Amino acid sequence: MPGALDKAKSYGYAGAFYAWESVEGGKDACTDYNVTDVFTGRPMRTFFRDTQVHISAAVVYGLRKYTQYTGDDSLLQSGGARVVLECARFYMSLISKRILSDTYDLLDVMGPDEYHEHVKNNAYTNEMARMTLNYAVEVCRKYLPETDTAELMHFADAAKHLKHQTPDPKTGLIEQFDGYFKLENVLVPEVRSRLIDPREYWGGAYGVAAQTQVIKQADVIALLYMLGQYPAGIIAANYDYYEPRTEHGSSLSACMYALCACAIGRPAAAYPLFLKSAEADIVGGGKQWAGLVYIGGTHPAAAGGAYMVLLYGFLGLRFEDGKPTLHPRLPEGWKKVQMQVHWQGKDWLLTAEEGQQT
Repeated sequence: MPGALDKAKSYGYAGAFYAWESVEGGKDACTDYNVTDVFTGRPMRTFFRDTQVHISAAVVYGLRKYTQYTGDDSLLQSGGARVVLECARFYMSLISKRILSDTYDLLDVMGPDEYHEHVKNNAYTNEMARMTLNYAVEVCRKYLPETDTAELMHFADAAKHLKHQTPDPKTGLIEQFDGYFKLENVLVPEVRSRLIDPREYWGGAYGVAAQTQVIKQADVIALLYMLGQYPAGIIAANYDYYEPRTEHGSSLSACMYALCACAIGRPAAAYPLFLKSAEADIVGGGKQWAGLVYIGGTHPAAAGGAYMVLLYGFLGLRFEDGKPTLHPRLPEGWKKVQMQVHWQGKDWLLTAEEGQQT
C-alpha cells in the first residue's frame, strides 16, 4: 500500500491509487509511452497508469472475494481493512458532484477497454467504485470502528448517487460509457479493414477503433460477470451486442465472455473462448507473437481465467446452503469432469457428468 498512497498523492488524490504495473514496494512501473507509432517510429502517449482508476477497486474486490469464499478475515484484520478504507478515500477524491444535483460522476477515466481514452462514467469503473465505497462502510464499522462516522456517511451517499449505467428498458443494453452509443456503429472486421499497417495501435486519439464502438476487451461483460447482479436476459442482450464489437486484443478478454456465455446456457460459444484463454502462451497468432517468434512473456491471468471458466462456467460451481454445488454446462464431447475444491476448511470432490453431478 505505501506505493499506492504515494501514487495517489503524486496525482493530487487522497487514499490509495494502486499501480497498473507494480514492482516491489508498490511503485508503478507502467510507462507513459507504451505504444510506438508504426509510421513515424515515435512513442505514443498512453494513459493506462493515469486513468485506469478501476485498479484500486480490483484490489478491494479480491479482498472481498477471498473473505467471502474462505470465511477467513485475517487479511482484513491485519491491514486489509485499511486498504479498503484508503481505496474508498481515493474514489471520494476522484468523483465529482454535479451542481444542483445529487448525482456524482467519474470523469476522465479509462475502463478495461483501452481503445477509448478519457471517457465519462465508464459502467465497469463506476460499479466497481460503488462496490468499494459500500464495502468500506461495512468493513470499517467492523474492523476500524474509530473511523469518522461522517466520512462513512459520505461514502454511503456517494455510492448511492454515483451514476448508474442502467440497462435500457427496451433493449437491455448497458452503455459502456456516456456517449458510447453515439460512436460509429461498426463491427470488428470493418475496423480491421481500415488498418494501413497490421501493427497499428487501434486505440489512442487517432486509432482506427477510437471513434467507433469496437472495443479492445470485455468491459460491460466483465462487469456483468464480476458483480453478478443482473438477470440472464440482460447478460444475453449485452453479450450479443458487445461480443461482435470486441477485438479481444487483451488476453484477459475471452475468459469473461466465456463465463457469461456459460451463464446464459451457451457452452458451445464459450468453448473456443475458453481455449483462447488457456492457449494464450502456447498457440501463435496473438499479440504476444511476432510471426513465429514469441515475445510476450507469460499470461498467468489468462490461465487463471481459463480455470475460472472450467470451474464456474462449465462446472457451474456455486456455494449454496453452506456447501459447493454444481450446475454443469459441459461442452459437447465432454463426458465427465472431476476435481477437488478446498472451501472453508473442507475438501470437496466434485464430479460433473452428462445429466448429473455430485
